[in-house]
Amino acid sequence: MKTLKPRISAHPNTLFLIIISMWTYLDLSSVLAQDASSKGSSTKLPEVTVSSTPLEMTSFESAQPVTVLSRDDLQSRPQTSLGAMLSGELGISSTAFGPGAGRPIIRGLGGDRVRILENGVGTQDVSNTSPDHLVTVDPGTIEKIEVLRGPAALLYGTSAVGGVVNVFDNRIPTELPSGPASGRGEIRGGLVDKERAANLSLNVPIDTFAFHFDGAIRRTDDIDIPGFARTSQLRENSPSENGEEPRNFLPYSDTQSDNFTFGTSLIRESGFLGVAVSELNSTYGVPNGEENISIDARRRRADLRGKAYDPVDGIKAMELKVGVVDYEHTEFEGSEAGTVFKSQGLDSRYEVTHEEIAGLKGIAGVQFQYNDFEAIGEEAFQPPSITSSGALFIFEEYALTNQLKLQAGLRGDYQDVQATGFIPLGSELAQDLGRNFLTFSQSAGAVWTPVENYAVALSIAHTERAPSSQELFADGPHIATGAFELGDPSLDKERSLGIDLTFRKQSGRFTGSLGGYYNHFYNYIELLPTGETIDDLPAYSFRQVAANFYGIESQVAYHFFENYEQGEDFSIDFQPDYTWADDLTNDSPLPRIPPLRVRVGANYSIAKLFNSRIELQQVFKQSRTADEESDTDGFTLLNAVISRDIVMDSTPFTVFLRGNNLLNEKAREHTSFIKDVAPLPGMNITTGVQVRF
Repeated sequence: MKTLKPRISAHPNTLFLIIISMWTYLDLSSVLAQDASSKGSSTKLPEVTVSSTPLEMTSFESAQPVTVLSRDDLQSRPQTSLGAMLSGELGISSTAFGPGAGRPIIRGLGGDRVRILENGVGTQDVSNTSPDHLVTVDPGTIEKIEVLRGPAALLYGTSAVGGVVNVFDNRIPTELPSGPASGRGEIRGGLVDKERAANLSLNVPIDTFAFHFDGAIRRTDDIDIPGFARTSQLRENSPSENGEEPRNFLPYSDTQSDNFTFGTSLIRESGFLGVAVSELNSTYGVPNGEENISIDARRRRADLRGKAYDPVDGIKAMELKVGVVDYEHTEFEGSEAGTVFKSQGLDSRYEVTHEEIAGLKGIAGVQFQYNDFEAIGEEAFQPPSITSSGALFIFEEYALTNQLKLQAGLRGDYQDVQATGFIPLGSELAQDLGRNFLTFSQSAGAVWTPVENYAVALSIAHTERAPSSQELFADGPHIATGAFELGDPSLDKERSLGIDLTFRKQSGRFTGSLGGYYNHFYNYIELLPTGETIDDLPAYSFRQVAANFYGIESQVAYHFFENYEQGEDFSIDFQPDYTWADDLTNDSPLPRIPPLRVRVGANYSIAKLFNSRIELQQVFKQSRTADEESDTDGFTLLNAVISRDIVMDSTPFTVFLRGNNLLNEKAREHTSFIKDVAPLPGMNITTGVQVRF
């Protein structure tokens, strides 16, 4: 058993991070009085409404830390997976299972503890069951991404204890286009993987109806990497059988995807009602060190969404969202089909926003989810299961004073999980097993603005999460994780207490935030080694342990110019984040926790005509590892991007050029199961052009 060292000596970068972050914040605070009384300063960050928050407040007003990324922010980023797109944002990393599969990890929490949504409704794929399964969101069609960091279970369910990633597109229009037609089109290409991609989004009004179409096509080859794919330790201790080692490229890392969507809405002043259908097809290699492994996935989805404004006295709005998904993927070894995963699901939400009552503003709602999961094949590591759940939730805000707002919420969930054909280890008889859980989650928060443009946000949340069908009933070889997984049908619901404290400043020469968080799990569900071997794989079982997650996040910018509102900005920014995670029961670090990261960048922009950024990200070595987990070396990434808006015949174009990993560093993501055999891409140049009409 690995013994935890004293905190300070175990984290050699802790003091560095705390000192730098506090120095930055104190320097920021030292100009508070001056900035608060200054009437000539016009440097103020734009206020962005966050649709994922209960009352669609701004990120400045939210008790929870929020990251909002617009289409312009996402335009030049890697677009093979959602995880790769978001990795490097404050507190966010990726499972990084090759270019084709990458799921976001928030503050060291992933899988069934991070909720992935499309327009507020669950994706209902199987990306939470295994890191080699893709998230069924096509980055080429995204208009905006909102990330809520920390416990968000009150609004979106028990699987949001780590946070929420809400992806927005315009598949169901909510407003009539202003002209006869509007939209955008884009083509792009990249060197490191020979990327060829194009996407188109089109909106057309006909009377009071709005019609939407979008499509995206992407093809990539195997990625280029610096040097050998496998680590020197693996090459030395486990030489290749044929004596050949992949070098300068990562085999079986090619991808191809197609996505098409059609939607329409009836739009009036009193509200809207719309439907949309979409289909996504994706084929991608799995570079896990095995020969010629690939996954062929298909998802069909139908959405219904309606909203009524001021329908009756006392009600500000009523909204209904429904998403129905039919998902299937097949894992191939060469041309031979292996395990087939199927998932059919429904996620529905009905929300009512009431008018202010005695100073209270709030929202209440119900949610129902249903999922029918099945894995077929010799390597199916869990039996077929049906999971259904229903929930009630309420969120209220009260302005105690002009400077202090209080927020509170409550959610109750009932979840039923039924497994069919479950064969416990050592038994020859199939059994039908079922569990049901009743969970309650509560939150309280406060946002204090002592002076204009300064805020202190505090949130406290007690959350309960019901175990997933995988955690309860897994019993088979899971090749992606290299383990024989054993579920435990007797698992209790997972309970945690989270605290988040953030200081914010949105105007003046200094802007940004400094925050810290602490999340204690009373009975965290973790996959732990048993010390045994089953079918030539090390056996791991799901067990419950006490665990702590805590860390620091900071994002501070200094603006050299004070005419931000006129569109010109020259600034530098500093962004460190660090997560610690300990298994208190076994006195050991938890596995695959991201290391200390520090990002420093410089930006220069002129209105929306010209944007440029250069950044250096230092990812430190991760040596706080769990049992049977290897250390991961640190690395430095140098990235740069430049974009220019051009108008030709009254049609606006945007041309961009981005360089990633310009130092061609060998980079391995500690959060990845395949980090020792699959490094991140080497130096890449991406260019593209977008037209808007």
